[in-house]
Amino acid sequence: MSIGRVTFISHTPGTTGSLSWRATCAIAEADFVISTGEVVSPEVLRHVPDHADVFLDGAGTTHSLMPFYDLASRDGFRIAHISSGIPDQSEEMAERLDRCAELGLTTEIIRP
Repeated sequence: MSIGRVTFISHTPGTTGSLSWRATCAIAEADFVISTGEVVSPEVLRHVPDHADVFLDGAGTTHSLMPFYDLASRDGFRIAHISSGIPDQSEEMAERLDRCAELGLTTEIIRP
């Protein structure tokens, strides 16, 4: 069984063409794409593969994301978590990273 992975992608709304190559690849390889914060543009979502599920959650509480992290851990899924702002500078982000570590998930943070 493969190890699950969560890639946290920082994206500034209104900058549709500014996704890095790595961010684009992480979205294209994902089994689940989660968008929290402001609405993600269709230009970003066009990179989501046909097999992937998309979860749009403006609030994006750590509690609401736990089922996805649990699935990634159990079944080796890849998650692309797109959020507005700098993802590693919040208490919620620290909670998410801690939870991923507890579950043995590989994590990556991609900044703009």
